[in-house]
Amino acid sequence: MKRNNNPGFVRRVLVNGNVGTVLFALIALCILWSSLSPYFFTLTNAKNLAIYSAYLGIMAFGFTFPILTGSIDLSQMPLMAMSGMMMGAFYRLGVTGLGLFGVASMTGLLGGAINATLVNVMNIIPFIATVGTQLIFRAFSFLITDGVYVTVKDSMIRTIGYESILGIPVMFWIMLIVLAICWFVLKYTQFGRNLYCVGSSEQAAHLSGINVKKTRFIAYLCSGLMCGIAAVVYTSQSGVALNSAGTGAEMDIVTAVVIGGTSMSGGRGSIFNTFLGVILMSVVANGMALLGLNPYFQMLFKGLILVVAVYLDTLRARNA
Repeated sequence: MKRNNNPGFVRRVLVNGNVGTVLFALIALCILWSSLSPYFFTLTNAKNLAIYSAYLGIMAFGFTFPILTGSIDLSQMPLMAMSGMMMGAFYRLGVTGLGLFGVASMTGLLGGAINATLVNVMNIIPFIATVGTQLIFRAFSFLITDGVYVTVKDSMIRTIGYESILGIPVMFWIMLIVLAICWFVLKYTQFGRNLYCVGSSEQAAHLSGINVKKTRFIAYLCSGLMCGIAAVVYTSQSGVALNSAGTGAEMDIVTAVVIGGTSMSGGRGSIFNTFLGVILMSVVANGMALLGLNPYFQMLFKGLILVVAVYLDTLRARNA
């Protein structure tokens, strides 16, 4: 019997079929959740989805930068928490408005610079370096205010957390603005092209004149900056700076980015695909919450999704 082998088709499905696959899964999930819960297709739930995906999306966009170079940043959630606590500490000192935004952003940049130094200057394996800073940033998020939460009653924070434009939460608009900027940088700037080149082949990038360490350093700065911005959005949701922010959700970002089709080995992916991955993960979490699913089962399903996403990434790399 003659074997029907079409490597061209397999190649297209695995390598280029990410958007269609994620959209199909997203539509299927929406149908499933709506059939199981009458509250899924409601305006209130749509706003809940937008709120949940806002901070997660901003951080996932930042995570995409180092992962495109073949690196990884596992310290994002603790860095977001530390940025939020620094914002809370400065609020106590009288800083308000855009000043708080600046404090959170600068803290995120500092964390990104620390990660970049460990990886690029000290040549520590990115996984080990960022697991270490994950613990350090989480510890500092508690030490900054002696473990006390800080209520932030600032008008800018309240606007971001509670106001809407055209019926869409302000924080979701912020995420879309960040999405547009990141998309432009990756698609139309030399730095964006350098990221893909470094991730595809570090040696080839070096031979072509690209400063590999500088490119990776800036990628970590971008990741850190997004953590700072996400801290503002996260804090605005409740008006409280939490030192425990993001605890237990560290791998949600990785799952969203990988399920969107960005390669763990670097050199392949896009911000738009990451956005789709974020929306998919938000719908997964939202549906399970609406059904009142046991938190441990929620962890189980998220873990399974991550394993499947990484497996598909392996298949794509093998057939690329």
